[in-house]
Amino acid sequence: MDPERFRADTQSSWGNRYNDIPDLPQPPPHNYAPKKQGGHKWLPWVIVVVSLIILGGLGYVVYKGYKPKATANHSTKNQTAVAPKKASTKPKSPAVPTTSYTSTNFNTTFSYPTGWNVVDSGSAPLTVTSTPMNIISDKGQSVLGEVVLTLAKKGTVPPELGTQSVAVMNSIKISFTSPSTTQAAQAYVSFVQYPTTTTVGGLNAIYLTGNYGYQKYQSIPGSDIAAIDPLVYFSFYSCASQQCPISTRKPLTIASTDWKDTSFSDPIINIIKSFDFT
Repeated sequence: MDPERFRADTQSSWGNRYNDIPDLPQPPPHNYAPKKQGGHKWLPWVIVVVSLIILGGLGYVVYKGYKPKATANHSTKNQTAVAPKKASTKPKSPAVPTTSYTSTNFNTTFSYPTGWNVVDSGSAPLTVTSTPMNIISDKGQSVLGEVVLTLAKKGTVPPELGTQSVAVMNSIKISFTSPSTTQAAQAYVSFVQYPTTTTVGGLNAIYLTGNYGYQKYQSIPGSDIAAIDPLVYFSFYSCASQQCPISTRKPLTIASTDWKDTSFSDPIINIIKSFDFT
């Protein structure tokens, strides 16, 4: 490129023409003011409000989804801590030492509390007499007395039984601990009031009634008892002294509620459970 082609030449006709151009008038000054900002003043407030709504919504979702952990023994001012109920436990009577006895007269073996007295002589009834103890009578009095277990031959019923006695409690069914192969595994125990006793709830004797069970106040035919072989029952006697000689003791009607006392009922139940009839 030739630089000389664009060099100004004041002597040339082009240069003269350029210099001959008259001066143009100056443009008028700008009179307009710059446009003021802030035509949308409400826009920041809208952003703030929308942000608060979004944050509030997120907070609500988080709150609804939160489940506080349960705390033990939690209580407030208006709440009372409730202690858990303790399971009621019935006190057990202490274990009583026992002695085993086998009777060839009645073809049976059983256990009885050590200290009770056994009398077994031939064809006469076998008896096992307890040590003297305090027993509540049908009159509600504490009486010194004895419990006597009797085993008798079939049909040898006490005359007090009569032809129609009454059950003062529902019969209970017990299971023998070690029954023989010819013996039923279970039997009923019945609570008998003799016809001559008029006290409501008075208990005269406890019988092993085999397959016969009775409801409270149900009649007990004497023929049912006479059919049991051997006849097994417990009766009660009052004692004049701690030695309680047979000559001074008398038949005693006791309160049927005595059966709830395990120190009284457990030895009787344990004797019955131990019977092994061969």
